[in-house]
Amino acid sequence: MGKIKDRYSRQYIIKRLIGTVTVYISAVFIIFIIPHLMPGNIAYAFVSRIIASNPNMSYQQALNVIERQYGLNLPITTQLSIYLKNVFLTFPPNFGKSFEFFPSSAMGLVLRALPFTLLLIGISQGIAWSLSIFLGVFLALRKNKKIDKTSVPSLYFVNSIPIFWLAMVMILVFSVEIHILPSSVSVSYGSPFGMILYALAFPILIVVISTIPNHTLIIRSATIDFLKSDFVIALRAEGLKNSTLTMKLIKNSLLPSITQFFMQFGYLIGGIFIIESLFSLPGMGTVIITAATNYDYPVLEAGLFVTSVVMILANLGADLIYPLLDPRVSYV
Repeated sequence: MGKIKDRYSRQYIIKRLIGTVTVYISAVFIIFIIPHLMPGNIAYAFVSRIIASNPNMSYQQALNVIERQYGLNLPITTQLSIYLKNVFLTFPPNFGKSFEFFPSSAMGLVLRALPFTLLLIGISQGIAWSLSIFLGVFLALRKNKKIDKTSVPSLYFVNSIPIFWLAMVMILVFSVEIHILPSSVSVSYGSPFGMILYALAFPILIVVISTIPNHTLIIRSATIDFLKSDFVIALRAEGLKNSTLTMKLIKNSLLPSITQFFMQFGYLIGGIFIIESLFSLPGMGTVIITAATNYDYPVLEAGLFVTSVVMILANLGADLIYPLLDPRVSYV
């Protein structure tokens, strides 16, 4: 406990928490604004359903029913007041019923999809980091050699490829042309875990290929800097074993990689959402994109809210954990 107190000051923790709460409140307001700025009227998209079940109802009557049912006829300030009350005074936050899958809870649909996204992120980044540690340290120890000069430009090239473009090319090659990997596997929330992993195999491969270059380049750069330090020079002069040196290199190179990971977490989430949509996986990406396409405001708001909370907590966690990982850093 004493070590933790030495790493942080009370003023820093309070300041950081205030900043986190401010970002959270701002995100809540922005999430309300985004659907209302979308073109079109949600009521028009569901009028046909009302008329289909009530053939004698006129178009305007059906429109009025939809607007009353979802509170779309209320003033925007009233809608905002109800929204804020449901978000801040209920747990989990209540975003109402889904328009598309009425009467299913919007938050329920999102929370049911969240484990798929977290599983995809967890497995892909675990694999990517494991390989990147080996590659980054390996290339750093062979700086300016032929393999390093060949690998680094290739890593920069792959790192510059947008993940959605990489995904489409790989689907075209491995699914359409070669027929090695399936372009999609039908899974649902009740599917066996083995089937879920099978459905995630191709998406995981794409995410790993897309994220390995960035991790590797950062670890390589951090390792090269560490090798130049007086500390390593002194250890080598004392006859430090290569295996011990390698372990120290891995430990020190991971720190900047962890920082970079959380800094680019939003970019990773965006890429994951696109991959989920391309492969029709029942994850957060598919839920949010489908909700936006179908004007399902409650599900869209719930999806954006959960995504924002995950990103906010990830950044807060990174700030608070980093001093514990690196004794040279403190917030006192």
